[in-house]
Amino acid sequence: MSEVLQYKDVEIPPELVGLINHMADVEGYRDELHNLGNQWDLLTILGQMSGTGTDMTGTRKGFQVLTSELLSQLGLETLKKTTQEIAGKAQVAVDIVIRNLFERTADIGFLATDDDIRECLRVAADLGGQLASLEPESAQAAEIGELLGSQVKRIVARFQEYVAKYSVYFNIILMNTEGEVVAQLDQANDIRRSADPLVEESLSTAGEYVEVFRESDLLKGQGDSLIYAYRVTESNDPESAPLGVLCLCFRFQNEMEGVFRNLGGDSGWSVITLLDRAGRVIASSDVYHVPLGAVLDFDHEAGFKVMRFAGREYLAKTCATKGYQGFHGLGWYGHVMIPLEYAFNQSGGTELRQRVDTAILEAVMNDPRLFSEKLRSIPLQAEHIQRELERTVWNGNVRESDAQSKVLLWNISDAGARTKMVFEQSIGNLHETVVSSILNDVEFQASLAVDIMDRNLYERANDCRWWALTSAFRKILSQRDISTLDAETVGSILAYINGLYTVYTNLYVYDARGKILAVSDPAQSRLVGTMLTDDLSHNTLMLDNSQDYAVSPFEATPLYEGRHTYVYGAAISDIARPDRVVGGIGIVFDSEPQFREMLLDSLPRDQKGDIPDGCFGAFVDRKGRIISSTSPRFEAGDSLGVNGEFLRLRNGRGTSRIIEFDGSYYAVGAKVSAGYREFKVDDGYANDVLGMVFVPLAEVSERKKSVVRRREIGMGVSHKRATGADCIELATFYIGDKWLGINAVHVDEAVTSEGLTTIPGSPDYVIGKFVYNDELITVIDIRTQLRLPKVRFDRNAPIVVVRADSAHIGIVVDALGEIPEICLDRVDKANSMLDSGKGYVDCIIKPELHSDQKELLVVIDPTRLVQSLICNGVKDGTEDEERDQPPATSPRR
Repeated sequence: MSEVLQYKDVEIPPELVGLINHMADVEGYRDELHNLGNQWDLLTILGQMSGTGTDMTGTRKGFQVLTSELLSQLGLETLKKTTQEIAGKAQVAVDIVIRNLFERTADIGFLATDDDIRECLRVAADLGGQLASLEPESAQAAEIGELLGSQVKRIVARFQEYVAKYSVYFNIILMNTEGEVVAQLDQANDIRRSADPLVEESLSTAGEYVEVFRESDLLKGQGDSLIYAYRVTESNDPESAPLGVLCLCFRFQNEMEGVFRNLGGDSGWSVITLLDRAGRVIASSDVYHVPLGAVLDFDHEAGFKVMRFAGREYLAKTCATKGYQGFHGLGWYGHVMIPLEYAFNQSGGTELRQRVDTAILEAVMNDPRLFSEKLRSIPLQAEHIQRELERTVWNGNVRESDAQSKVLLWNISDAGARTKMVFEQSIGNLHETVVSSILNDVEFQASLAVDIMDRNLYERANDCRWWALTSAFRKILSQRDISTLDAETVGSILAYINGLYTVYTNLYVYDARGKILAVSDPAQSRLVGTMLTDDLSHNTLMLDNSQDYAVSPFEATPLYEGRHTYVYGAAISDIARPDRVVGGIGIVFDSEPQFREMLLDSLPRDQKGDIPDGCFGAFVDRKGRIISSTSPRFEAGDSLGVNGEFLRLRNGRGTSRIIEFDGSYYAVGAKVSAGYREFKVDDGYANDVLGMVFVPLAEVSERKKSVVRRREIGMGVSHKRATGADCIELATFYIGDKWLGINAVHVDEAVTSEGLTTIPGSPDYVIGKFVYNDELITVIDIRTQLRLPKVRFDRNAPIVVVRADSAHIGIVVDALGEIPEICLDRVDKANSMLDSGKGYVDCIIKPELHSDQKELLVVIDPTRLVQSLICNGVKDGTEDEERDQPPATSPRR
């Protein structure tokens, strides 16, 4: 940590100043550790005054340093979790809108080339000129007015057809070059002539759309409006003479309501907004909290910002759009803000253990990839301090006979255990909160993926239906005989459309018999003249309504070079008899890159904007078959092999779980498609797709941890001195799940393994040897004798040095216990029952009457242990040749 600042009694990084006091959990741990610190100060003074030689200054300082590090890391991780969550929502809020608006730029470009619209403007200009030369009340003027009205009705009906398919628009306005309104969809909109600069800008912009978001006289009294305009010309040549201007009016606030609803903007304390370049709020998930038109202070390059608004402080994150296929719109920003008093107190982790198997959760939380090295090292450092403390206290109790001194020592040990427990509890709770947050995130990301898919395919269903209404197609296919020139005309229109809508590999038109007349892609001209016999073309030709469409199953098709995709179809009706189907149009969706990009846009990102290693997304059907995947391991049509619980989700429902998948534990989020607007909702099309996001958390390990008993506060027998009857003092310890003891008169102390050397050729139970007070002694592991599984020697484990006859021996233990005094009436000499002539059990200790302690304490006789285990010279400490070796470094006491 390069720079720290003081906060109360701890040092914290500067980015936490002003924030950490809003983190209730961190503040709670600070208070608890502060109280323990005061206790440590008292115990340190008492230890110095007691005459026991117990100086806790180093231990106190070690815990104090760890306390600052712990609170700093807890604060940083809490801040990271919250900012990542709001950043994800801010990014999605702007990017999903930009994706939508990219489609609008293609819509206006194509609709402006519609022949019916061109004809309407020509007729209106001609009839308008005639009317200007006539008396307003004349019969001829009335006749011309009626013709003009009829023309306007026809184009309004066409607008109605368009909006019935592209329901994202609420009005379409057609003007001549003077800004006079020729026709519009919304008859209640009172506008005859526009002075908006939009008109002149559109007329002077060749081959490009004009996009504005502001008030306009085109939509009086409707506030800021999102309008797309394009000049209408005599032909598709952008340099041809202009006829007028076409405007599409987008349902912006209606669209944003759906976006905010899907992002969870209607719950919790966060407010999601869209900002314009100046920071003005143009859309808000809660207009009563952050109203439209408010100007916010923002910094889209900062990781987060603490901002003030309306007398309140907020944690905020602003994201610029990443754009879509080079389109960035009007430079808007996604912005999420949450009051500081609620920013870090979101629920998380409380139901985690009900959702995730305990063993899996433990494996995940112990995996190194979720947290920083600094945070992961804190429990290890606390464990080391506590281990040394317990060893010091244990040795003091072995040596000390004064009752008050023993009580002081055990209070010191308990204070250390409580301090360590706070460290473990705080980090454990953070682990659970972060894992819970990851599960929430993957479910959100899966929901985003399938929402993007539904929105995209909504456009595909619209496109095929609208293009089927192209007048040129209808006129040509209504003829008895279709000439080569007519077929070429159809092909040129298809090629023009495909140039605007690049999400398709090919568009094709066929007649009522299923014969392909033209294609958009010259490379696939071989299809022209072939007969379609697939179900899609058959179903398309059976459609009898301009609102209906057909979709192929997601399967391999020669129309997509043998790959899997969706093909959309709509019927083309007779221009004179709309009830007669004369052909159909098919549009081949370029599924591989399009679906992949949708999934990539939905995957989690690290702080550098990169997708973490191992993360992948997938679209699957109800049978678990792959539609698309970002992982190269899976191809379209493969089986993903996921839990059936995901596949049984109801439409619109999502979930997240931690599962074992391909040798690792993954956080998996899933969401079933719910449709978008009328698409898959009430248009008769059913196609359930699951968006799924996989985030690796930990590798699955077959290695199981051995069960190790550790001393806990209140665990074991009381450390109070026995009164009345004769008693013995026992030094207790744990090996595996066994609670064992040795009469304290046989115990010297517990030491570390420093200086321990392994001896080749030794029996399995011999760990090695080291020098203790100039004596070379053997260290043994008695797990096999205790019927416990053999484990790898832990060099951090304590070694209890005991006297056996005239020699010493070291016993490796997992943890040190208490040093209780036991009344002899609780001692049961168990030789006849538990022992044999070569056994090593000295006695067993029965629990006290009326106590909660039910476990028996088994007491070992070290001399008999040596006799039963160590033969051939180990009993007396060393062989002769070993005695001649120079002493090694003594172990640390």
